[in-house]
Amino acid sequence: MILNTAEKRPAKRHFPSRAFKYKAGCYTAILFWVTIFLPALAQETPPLINYPATLYKAHNQNWDICQSADDIIYSANSDGLLEHDGAAWKLYPLPDGQIVRTVLYDEQPAQPAGGKVLNRPSPSEKRIYVGGFSEFGYWKKEADGQLKYYSLSKKANFPSLKTEEIWHILKTPRYIYFQSFSFIYRYDGKNLVEIKGPGNFMFMRYVHNRVLVQLIGRGLYELKGERFEPLPGTESLSPAIVSSILPYSGHRLLITTTKHGVFLLQNSTLSPWDIAIAPVLKRNIINRALIMSRDSSIVFGTIQNGVYVVSKNGSLRYQFNKETGLQNNTVLALEEDAQQQLWIGLDQGIDMVKMSSPIIAYQTSDNPLGSTYAAAIWHGNLYVGSNKGVFVKKWLSPKPFRPVWGLEGQTWALKVIDDQLLCGHNDATYRIDETGVTKISNINGGWVFLPVRNGNDTLLLQGAYVGLHVYKRDAKGIWTYSNAVKGSVPIPVKQIVRDNAGTYWLGHAYKGLFQARLTPTLDSALLWKEFKAPQTIPSEFSVEVVQWLNGQVRVRSGNRFFQPDASGKLVSSGDFSKEDEDYKVRTGLHGDWFKVFMNRIAFYQPGKETRNLPLSLVRNSETIVPLSEEYYFFCLDNGYALYNRKSPDDNHEAAGPPVIRKVANLRNLNETFAISGGPSLPAEVRSLRIAYALPVYGQNIQYKYRLRGLNDQWSEWSDQSFVEFTNLESKDYIFEIRSSLNDTISAYHFSVRPLWHETVFAKIIFAVLVALALAALLLYQEKRLARHRRKLIEEQEEKLRQQRLSSERQIMQIQNEKLQTEIQSKSQQLSNVAINVVRKNEILEEIRDELKQVKAEMGQQLPNIHYQKLLHSIERNVAGKDDWVLFEQNFDEVHEQFFKRLRQIYPTISPSELRLAACLRMNLSTKEMAPVLGISVRGVEIKRYRLRKKLGLDMDANLAQFMMDI
Repeated sequence: MILNTAEKRPAKRHFPSRAFKYKAGCYTAILFWVTIFLPALAQETPPLINYPATLYKAHNQNWDICQSADDIIYSANSDGLLEHDGAAWKLYPLPDGQIVRTVLYDEQPAQPAGGKVLNRPSPSEKRIYVGGFSEFGYWKKEADGQLKYYSLSKKANFPSLKTEEIWHILKTPRYIYFQSFSFIYRYDGKNLVEIKGPGNFMFMRYVHNRVLVQLIGRGLYELKGERFEPLPGTESLSPAIVSSILPYSGHRLLITTTKHGVFLLQNSTLSPWDIAIAPVLKRNIINRALIMSRDSSIVFGTIQNGVYVVSKNGSLRYQFNKETGLQNNTVLALEEDAQQQLWIGLDQGIDMVKMSSPIIAYQTSDNPLGSTYAAAIWHGNLYVGSNKGVFVKKWLSPKPFRPVWGLEGQTWALKVIDDQLLCGHNDATYRIDETGVTKISNINGGWVFLPVRNGNDTLLLQGAYVGLHVYKRDAKGIWTYSNAVKGSVPIPVKQIVRDNAGTYWLGHAYKGLFQARLTPTLDSALLWKEFKAPQTIPSEFSVEVVQWLNGQVRVRSGNRFFQPDASGKLVSSGDFSKEDEDYKVRTGLHGDWFKVFMNRIAFYQPGKETRNLPLSLVRNSETIVPLSEEYYFFCLDNGYALYNRKSPDDNHEAAGPPVIRKVANLRNLNETFAISGGPSLPAEVRSLRIAYALPVYGQNIQYKYRLRGLNDQWSEWSDQSFVEFTNLESKDYIFEIRSSLNDTISAYHFSVRPLWHETVFAKIIFAVLVALALAALLLYQEKRLARHRRKLIEEQEEKLRQQRLSSERQIMQIQNEKLQTEIQSKSQQLSNVAINVVRKNEILEEIRDELKQVKAEMGQQLPNIHYQKLLHSIERNVAGKDDWVLFEQNFDEVHEQFFKRLRQIYPTISPSELRLAACLRMNLSTKEMAPVLGISVRGVEIKRYRLRKKLGLDMDANLAQFMMDI
């Protein structure tokens, strides 16, 4: 019965009064007895994973669980339908927010016998049916991967549904039944039929091709069509509440009741199933039961003490309750998934037990061990060394651990040598036997013991906090301390490996790698060599030495592996492949070995496929102990795990590729797109969030991805289950994702439609416009270049013109200078002529005057005819015509066209006035002019006056300047 102490349902509506004749005091007594007297089991169990409400972010109560064909887990939660894909949880509430009491996945309806065709959903349609108060229907996955709800009850509109709550959904080959405690609603894929029973009933079960149900207070009945027929031999179940009906071997029925125990029904005969834990099951109220497909183990979920797993013959295999890690002892649902893992719906959370795992672990809420570092089996007992001391219990038994007194504190090593159990402890080195503990040396921090053959004898070499130490057997064969190795450096030696040549390789606890050769009696060191970085090894820190296969040695330094060559030099080893994650190496039995990663272990076994074990060992002290020919012991931070190396190879947890779960617009996460079929996304969507998952549960999965079309490089490993892309271009993309569990790649094809300006037409228009623009630009450039060329030509021409002008000016200047020189020369000549004329005239006038004086003195002595002839000749040569002609010629050469211009301006000017104008232009004084003109100074003044008057000049005007300006 799915009735939970945390939620009482109205008996009036669902149960007859006789179903509650048990008194409440009985519950109290049973709870008290169980709490006080039931011992806590210290058993190794399959890994248990908790999913608390704080993780899935919904109500504590989970009433039912199922799994879809694509391995997604669905839970009927008090807040709605919970979906879990291995990476994330999502809640789908019912439209009116009702509690979801039951859930069922249906995908491929079978065809009925006789060839009758039913109106069932097509095989390609996947539905998750749910039920609650006054409501039932199904969720269907849409193209975008999200669920959409379709109500069946609202379409049926049965009056009874107004007060009924659907607690159970049953699938048969022909129908799906929705069941309350008073009505059954049968669904064939199209039509609903209401079936009213002769009374209230418990949950229906489909067993041995029959639909069976208990009518409360009557026993079991078989539903045939719409009729209830009693099942013979079950009348004695009338006072009980049947919680489960299971198929059992020999065509029998296994019937569980809440408080009356477990029964077997065979040939109409009902008998109690008499197994050892039957009284315990009866006391703890069986609420659910199922049979595991792997080994036919039977799982009982109880209200008061969790889950019991018994073998098919009834012996207890495991118990899971709050003490052993279950979140809550009240079990509301049980479900086995496709990987043969057990899901447990609780009153507080969801738990999952990896029943198919070859690993069993000791991890409890009140774990007395703490972090484990060593283990050994001795005399049928398991001894475990931890940070809290040494603990012992019977091997593979549910008995609790008990401490070995005297060994409290950090324990590093436990080793059985010659049937003696030795302990390397933080305080000293001890021998453990049935009577207690014996200290055999004060050597503290014994990390490792290495047996060394010496002839017929065996010595024991120990690496400890301070150096190497040797133990020998005394006369009674008891191991006793012998000596420290002389010549060895007193360093903390955590690892010792001896190669085939007898050389010892020593790993420092923190920093360093050493090589040593010891005497056969191990009393002293013959050779002690230290490897230095970076000359001989990449790093001296966290160096590890491994005893590899066939007695060889492998060294790990700087995340690389090395092996010694014939000369003892370390060279790279080719035994280990490169991984995306760093790892360490551990060896086991018969060629077994392990790659130890941060959150998982890869187990390599000759002739078998590699297995990934979801375990995390104690950091920096990763220890795997071969306990026996069957089991490996893994040291964990909280307890330990055991692995059966002889377990079969069938791996039900083989992981496929990751799946795309959701593709949404990053700017509006409510806008989602198809997760298959290569969708074409709207043009305005340029930012995406892609969610993905791998439906493998209970493992730490990491992912790598890449978006081809954007970047062909793979990302780094990440445990994040979604990725976001922004600024996507309009093009085709392929999103690829793979997990850390295998190399299988999932691909999601999609494209982004172009915006209007990214279409082909727009690109053509754009190309045309660009071409036109380029042509216009080229034309503009041509014109600009032409203008530039013209401008350059013009500038060049102007420059040449300026150069020519400059040259011409220079030539003109030279010519002017030459002309000036000539003018000056001519002026000088003209002046010389004028001066010569003046001197000549002066001389002639003196001669004239002397002649006149001579005439006056001599009188008639000088003949008059001669006198007149000389006088006339003198008068004629004073200002003679030849002198003036010469003067005029020189004057015209110096003052070009002066006379011509003057005549043009003043046509009436006389020749004598021209001579006066020439003298004025030469700026001669009046006194100088008189001889030139052949007149007196007074005559010059008169001529000047007359010329001024003819020219119309004022008396104030400068006549000489006027002549020079013409």
